[in-house]
Amino acid sequence: MRTHGWMYSLSLLIFASSALAQTRGVMDAASQSKAPPIPIVRVTVENPPEINLGKAASFVVVVTNQGKSVANDVVVATSIPAHAELMKTTPEPIEIDGSIARFLVGDLPPGATRRVTLVTIPRTTAPIKLNATTTFNTSTQSTVIVRQPVLKLKAQVSPQAEIGTEVAWLIQATNSGDGPAEDVIVTPQLVGGSVQGSPLQQPVKIGNLKPGETKEIQFTVIPTVRGKVTARFIGSNADGLEATEDSAFQALQAHLAVAAVGPTVQPLAREASYEIHVTNPGDATTGSTLVAVKVPLGLEITSVTENAYDKETRTLRWRITKVRPSDVVKLPFRAETTAAGDQTLQVVVQCERIEDATATHTTTVLSRPNLVITVVNDQELAAISDPIGFRVTMINSGSKSAEDLRVRVAMPDGLQPLESEAYQVTDRQIEFPVQKLASGEKVTLAFRAVGNRVGEHRVRVLVNGGALSSDLSFDGSTYCYSKDEVPVSRESQTQSPNET
Repeated sequence: MRTHGWMYSLSLLIFASSALAQTRGVMDAASQSKAPPIPIVRVTVENPPEINLGKAASFVVVVTNQGKSVANDVVVATSIPAHAELMKTTPEPIEIDGSIARFLVGDLPPGATRRVTLVTIPRTTAPIKLNATTTFNTSTQSTVIVRQPVLKLKAQVSPQAEIGTEVAWLIQATNSGDGPAEDVIVTPQLVGGSVQGSPLQQPVKIGNLKPGETKEIQFTVIPTVRGKVTARFIGSNADGLEATEDSAFQALQAHLAVAAVGPTVQPLAREASYEIHVTNPGDATTGSTLVAVKVPLGLEITSVTENAYDKETRTLRWRITKVRPSDVVKLPFRAETTAAGDQTLQVVVQCERIEDATATHTTTVLSRPNLVITVVNDQELAAISDPIGFRVTMINSGSKSAEDLRVRVAMPDGLQPLESEAYQVTDRQIEFPVQKLASGEKVTLAFRAVGNRVGEHRVRVLVNGGALSSDLSFDGSTYCYSKDEVPVSRESQTQSPNET
């Protein structure tokens, strides 16, 4: 078949070899009772009142002999314009001469009917006019109005949604043309992002759309990965209609991070400050968030928000209403070290639809002696040969006892140590018996000396042992003077006029 334009006029010429008279003349002759019977051939066309652009339509040319004699060798001639597309005919034409197709109907007895079917496709929206004429001057005309449906899609979705929540895509399918759109379907496609299951893979039937009619359908998805989620919706039908609409939203996700802040090394039996820092590095706000801290046996909570600590389970708990992006929520508390060794806090932060955040913090608790030593003399000034008393005070402020402490006093040349049962004197050095100080214990060691030279004299106290890594050195001093060198007071030098 030949492919032609959008609009055509179809002319049918009916030829009967036995009938050459015009229709009006035949009918006039038939009305006369004495006239011989003649064939009266009538032509009609059956066709749909409307057809969509691009859709095949059938036209049936009905040839009927309404006369009283046979119409012999009836031929239907069809003129096919250059802009028409003729797809199929029944029966096949007996001849195609340029733009004329001829169909043999054959002999047509009185009352007989024959049909010629032409299948055509319009290519413009201009009306299709089909003209049928006969040699009997019988003619008819039929007009088919060509309509064109136009399919449009519109997608609506919230611009942002959190991961794990349902997101509804509302799709509106509209026929903005003037012809009906039949059997429309909408097929979704996931272009980018990730969603739960396969809701964007199954086509949905819209059905028929009248001109100007709109129907709505909905696709519900649950985003599973943070980022942009893009979908494409394609509307179509079997007649070749198609419309496409792309739509996207941003999948947001809250995120939790936690850190525990506190001392890394702490003496035993000391109080320390701690803080739990909760942050949200995501782009959505969290819901209700639970913070739980498991407290080790070597720490004892001394200060915290009311009702936050459960002594039976040794757990701190806080409930945060929400954590916005970039928020830093600080939860402070204080604890005393009660056992030596590594004491580890275990922190867990939980919120629905968000991965748990965890953290640990270890404080190494050291149990060791801590000696505080002072050296004090009884007299800031002392005359030569007068006894001078010194006191060495030692306090163990550490958490561990200090054992096997050796205390020695080195005397300068200007001082001579005095013998005592409390210590041993060797040359110019005093050595006390081995000392032991429990945690918090205080001891005072006393020794005496006399000056043998005028001037300031400094004694040095050395302490070692007791797991000390090095000697501890402490100084004390006194000043010795000669009584002969003490100037006489001004009063003693001034004598009364009556004195001699």
